[in-house]
Amino acid sequence: MDNQKKDSIISRDGVSYLIPFILVTSCFALWGFANDITNPMVKAFSKIFRMSVTDGALVQVAFYGGYFAMAFPAAMFIRKYSYKAGVLMGLGLYAVGALLFLPASWTGMYYPFLVAYFILTCGLSFLETSCNPYILTMGSEETATRRLNMAQCFNPMGSLCGMYVAMNFIHSQLCVTPTSVF
Repeated sequence: MDNQKKDSIISRDGVSYLIPFILVTSCFALWGFANDITNPMVKAFSKIFRMSVTDGALVQVAFYGGYFAMAFPAAMFIRKYSYKAGVLMGLGLYAVGALLFLPASWTGMYYPFLVAYFILTCGLSFLETSCNPYILTMGSEETATRRLNMAQCFNPMGSLCGMYVAMNFIHSQLCVTPTSVF
């Protein structure tokens, strides 16, 4: 009983999980960001590549397809290794997908962007599959729900950042018209 009083919401048996909690909670913001930048990406790709509505919908298919394709393999991976390994794998896939946008931009073609986006969302699937239960293990069972709710508060913050980036960096650049130097 004394030990429970000493433990905070993010500690267990005298061990503090503050740093891992902060790091894993940032993952919640990452997938909130990615979720809310998807629709603006459809509009941007449609304008840049002058594509059909069907081609534009492929951005959504790539996004949700990554979630669908990786949810079960992520669960099996986590079962075999650990939540921590799942988080690292998710971050790795997220980073690879994000970095693949650079060579995709060099090609100037649409489908490399879709592949990059699919890989990025495979990472998001790993993150969501592993972060939720990992947060639950960072303290006592009595405070698990509060810990998860606190971490999930960062999802809308990431969403707001995604909307901000979409409005101020993507859409604003699409509306810029070339001007004459003279």
